Amino acid sequence: MSTSSPSTPAAPDDVLRAAGVTFRVHTHPPVRTAEDVRRETGLSVADSVKTLVFTADDQVFLVAFPGLARLGYGRLARAVGVPRSRLRPAGEEVLRGLGMEPGGVSPVCSAPGVTVVFDTAVTRMGTVYCGSGRADRSVEVGAADLLRLAGTPLVADVADAADATVSVAGAGDAG
Repeated sequence: MSTSSPSTPAAPDDVLRAAGVTFRVHTHPPVRTAEDVRRETGLSVADSVKTLVFTADDQVFLVAFPGLARLGYGRLARAVGVPRSRLRPAGEEVLRGLGMEPGGVSPVCSAPGVTVVFDTAVTRMGTVYCGSGRADRSVEVGAADLLRLAGTPLVADVADAADATVSVAGAGDAG
């Protein structure tokens, strides 16, 4: 079980456990890309929710979308109401502040002030695989539980529909 201090958010699996959510943790070699997920874990990338972290000014956004899709940066900027030019991928320092590492980013986050954005396609998914906060573990959980735990998530079309069926090799970061 992970521990947290007042300055470190609870690990995603601790948040899931505390909420009484049924989930399963899959341990595997560290992964960072969809190709790593396919090769190292045996988990279905098509049934995964990829989560990326962005910042704009002092805001932090966790953006969750289907694992085979590509994020539409312009769509995301419009959804969160910031100019595209101010939207930046978060660095490792921001990830550490969320209690997460590259390749393991999760849409489950207990850090205050974080906006969780889900692509609308995630609302139609059943059981999914997502990051656990660590690159060497993935969580299998219901997509509906992810949305519920986000509190008041922003749900918008942020994935580029034209790329929703891209090959695994072109899918980018899986965490």
